[in-house]
Amino acid sequence: MKFWGVGLGPGDPELVTLKALRILREAGAVFVPLSGKGRESVAGAILGAHLGRETIPLHFPMVRDDARRDALLREELRRTRPLWEGAASLALPVIGDSALYATVAYLYDLLKEEIPELALGLVPGISAHSLASSRAGRFLALGDESLSVIPGTAPAERVRAMLAASDGAAIYKPSALGGELRSVVESTGPWKTILRVDRAGMEDERIFEGDSALDPSGEYLSVVELLRRR
Repeated sequence: MKFWGVGLGPGDPELVTLKALRILREAGAVFVPLSGKGRESVAGAILGAHLGRETIPLHFPMVRDDARRDALLREELRRTRPLWEGAASLALPVIGDSALYATVAYLYDLLKEEIPELALGLVPGISAHSLASSRAGRFLALGDESLSVIPGTAPAERVRAMLAASDGAAIYKPSALGGELRSVVESTGPWKTILRVDRAGMEDERIFEGDSALDPSGEYLSVVELLRRR
């Protein structure tokens, strides 16, 4: 059996690759990740814009406790087992890229406990920071410039150190830094370009530039981009 992690891009259905659609069309069973029971799946909505196939909703708990997350996912796999057991291949579509801050890794590890011979396949997708820079008309890196991709869930001092060493950066989940985002960014400047894109590629996408990009926000699907040039 093979398990595919399939990147669908950040939210715009037109940015899904042909390979992603082929793998999802041919898979024996397709999981659709839900951040909470009863909530709509962004990945599921993108998939539904292209393929009308049956899927298996799978609740992915949004918790930082690894042991609790894995226990809840194991329960979800037990609950849905009659729907995927025996399939020639399994697939999990995710927003963004399948190898960058993706839940694919967690599900693969747990499935491999059940199916030791399980193989892994990854289909890349366009990352949120790539779409954000194109929306704002910015080049992320040129020549010998360095670009850092930073999780906002990291401790503020670690984020500060990574920013200080970079010519440009994309901070994922900046809301996790809360009120520290502004001080961390300003202390590592000067930054000639500061922008935040919320819900990139979706109908309610929002772009903030300059000072307003550092205002506190509770948006989970967000990325802040910083460049030392305009």
